[in-house]
Amino acid sequence: MKPLRRPSLRALQAPALGLALLFMLGATPWLALIWLFTWLLHRWLPEAPTARRVGLLVEVLLVVLLVFGLSSLLGLSVTDRHFEISPYLLQLVVLQAICVVGAWEYLQRTRDARRDTHALQLREQQLAKEVDAARLQLLQAQVEPHFLFNTLAHLRRLASTDVPAARAMLAELLQVLAEALPSLREAQTRLGSELRLVRAYLGLHQRRMGEERLRLRFEVQPGLDAAVLPSTALLTLVENAVKHGIAPLVEGGEIAVRVQAEGGRLLLEVADTGRGMGQGGGHGTGLANLRARLRALHGDAASLGLRLNEPRGLVARIELPWVESA
Repeated sequence: MKPLRRPSLRALQAPALGLALLFMLGATPWLALIWLFTWLLHRWLPEAPTARRVGLLVEVLLVVLLVFGLSSLLGLSVTDRHFEISPYLLQLVVLQAICVVGAWEYLQRTRDARRDTHALQLREQQLAKEVDAARLQLLQAQVEPHFLFNTLAHLRRLASTDVPAARAMLAELLQVLAEALPSLREAQTRLGSELRLVRAYLGLHQRRMGEERLRLRFEVQPGLDAAVLPSTALLTLVENAVKHGIAPLVEGGEIAVRVQAEGGRLLLEVADTGRGMGQGGGHGTGLANLRARLRALHGDAASLGLRLNEPRGLVARIELPWVESA
């Protein structure tokens, strides 16, 4: 149920002035009849501007005729008990009819304008939602080939040096795509599905780089699989850590994935012991897209931050509202 709103002084000003003017002109018995006939006739006016102006004139004439016709039956008069049409009476009724019809038209136009404004606001809100959805789809479309092209590039390099390992990696990649690719088309996903995708992705890179060069550690609080987050959000942090942190170093390093819930917030963290934010370190397009997606989905309630890791590397941290999938 919508809450009742008190009418503003501006909304009451025109009807109050109209009524005051009518009573200044004379609160005759015909005034009630004029209001009644105007209420009955006004709804039949045409919508087209030119036809409506003509319709207003016809309405005034019909109101005057109906008022005098009914008054003759009732025997209403200003000076005595017998009905008579005098120039003064005719002038008074016509003037009152013009004022009442004009006031009714003003009120209807005000209501129509308020209704149209409300409809326009609803339409603008709907268009804003559609724009946000299209922006999310565009950003998501930029993330998908970024993940797939990098993985296929690694597979191509491995195929030229170790065919058996390439075959095994290809089998793993097909399994990853079969399980995780459908979620890439969604704006949001469950944490359990995202973690499976991240584990498979890091497993592929660990096979390519070697377990000594890429060490993995997962610290995930139990019971968070149903938490909702932007699709590929954690994957973007992991991919950034591999590409810009670990891969440029000959000795490699460690990637730690940490997930926990705290105070109604979901905290996602990816820490690496790689190159950090040195010159030419990158960290551009993927994180910029992820920030835009977080802002489109959660506004100021979500954030993505970077800080230096100790003794070396980078820590990327996402904070967003805790929302559990039904």
